[in-house]
Amino acid sequence: MLACYHTHTERCNHASGTDEEYVKAAIAEGVKLLGFSDHAPMPYRDGYVCFYKMKPAALAGYCSSIISLREKYADKIDIKIGLESEYYPSLFEDSLKFWRRYPIDYLILGQHFVDGDMLPDAKSIFHPSDENKLASYVERVTTAIKTRRFSYLAHPDAIKFSGEDLDFYREQMRKIIKTAKSLDLPLEFNLLGMTEHRCYPNPIFWKEVSDMGANVILGCDAHSPTRVANKDELKEALRMADSLSLNVIEEVKLLNPLF
Repeated sequence: MLACYHTHTERCNHASGTDEEYVKAAIAEGVKLLGFSDHAPMPYRDGYVCFYKMKPAALAGYCSSIISLREKYADKIDIKIGLESEYYPSLFEDSLKFWRRYPIDYLILGQHFVDGDMLPDAKSIFHPSDENKLASYVERVTTAIKTRRFSYLAHPDAIKFSGEDLDFYREQMRKIIKTAKSLDLPLEFNLLGMTEHRCYPNPIFWKEVSDMGANVILGCDAHSPTRVANKDELKEALRMADSLSLNVIEEVKLLNPLF
């Protein structure tokens, strides 16, 4: 793996390991570019704190830590500062304004909720999702990537579709694939979902990706240093990608997210 863009830190409250341990693991596995992309802090209203994201007060330390490691290991690896973020229209402009205070190199779109994680009854896309929720998810994702703020789409197939109409599922997900391809935006084949036997990677979705010829990037989604470019996981992911005839690329053109 030449480049690993999807890497978390303990600041999101569900990952482990120090920032330097992730860097050392990447170097040991021969990674040439390591991108940290922890769950992006957002300026929520009314004092709400998201349980699975970095807190806004932690962003300065996140950036300074990565900059320090970038300088320390400059002769061994290129290190980028990224964030994995949802797209919530009501919060996005305020979020961009907040992130502009820091030297963020790129954003990954990771849409875990449709209407917002701040709602009392919010259920993530990992919960059973019917046709209406699937259509809302697709609309939200396609709108987000059209902003050209995101460098790639993480786990696009993570939504746990519970409906019986697979033709509807294919039709909806082709909208994501078509939009991503038109913008030359890669779709992530997620190794965490693969390794933990989640509802994704979904072979039905990836068959459509193969048929439509969209670009695919392997994403470690590393929540511990041992998951950074893990050889066994990469071998299995490449086997699956080959069986699905996916067009896997090794590097992503990072878009300036804060223009």
